[in-house]
Amino acid sequence: MVLDVRRALQTGYDDLTSRTGRKVLAVLLVFNLVYSGVVTSFREDLLVVLRGSGYRTPRTIGIESQVGWELLQFELPLWILAPLAVLAVFAGEAIRFWAIQQFADLSLRSPPDPVKRLPVFLAVAGGFTLLVFGLTEVVPLLWAPSGVEAMARTTQAVSVVSLLLVGVTVYLRQELALTEAGAREAVRKSVRRFLTEPVPILGLLALLGLGGALVGLAPMVASYLGLAGNATVTQVGELVHVALGTVLSTFSIAAVTDAYVQIRGGKFR
Repeated sequence: MVLDVRRALQTGYDDLTSRTGRKVLAVLLVFNLVYSGVVTSFREDLLVVLRGSGYRTPRTIGIESQVGWELLQFELPLWILAPLAVLAVFAGEAIRFWAIQQFADLSLRSPPDPVKRLPVFLAVAGGFTLLVFGLTEVVPLLWAPSGVEAMARTTQAVSVVSLLLVGVTVYLRQELALTEAGAREAVRKSVRRFLTEPVPILGLLALLGLGGALVGLAPMVASYLGLAGNATVTQVGELVHVALGTVLSTFSIAAVTDAYVQIRGGKFR
């Protein structure tokens, strides 16, 4: 079966604007606000530790502004923020699991028992997401003492690796949430389904990535205006960024879930 990207996009929009979609959107919005605060606070404290007491050069002063998020911050020690960040990653995966099963119900299908599937989902999808989190959020900061350029190069390198991992395992969450497959079988089948129709799903991911890039313009513009002395504009831009990002995340979950349904031939077996 050829994957119909247009149908996936249309279904994603229909699901997003449905009652279920609005419910998922509301939950994700609250979560993303807290998640952004936890992760940014964790990164800022980690940056201070890596930089060292009293270590401050023109090359590292600008790094702080790259990880700042002023709307919601947690004044907690690093040893508390670190496990909170890990907990936030797994909480986000639990919400994704729930959202996938919610959107599957819209197609009049019966997902597996969530009580039985959630532990497997968190073990596999949660572990995978934690790996990507470490690559994208932590590894670049390890190079912060060497300067902004070194951190930027590291960010580019880990971004490529992360994109490859996410692309190949694009159906992993759906496989775990909507079948009774074990951990190894789910990974194997998700990769096989990707290889069945790689070009259309990569096209869909590229469109979603373009949407993410457009969403990222909001805080960039607001930050530029904020440098002129309007800090409120910066905060509003950050809030708009989170809100638009949540809309895109909800739409993406629905669209990829429909793509998975298509590639499975419309049957959960």
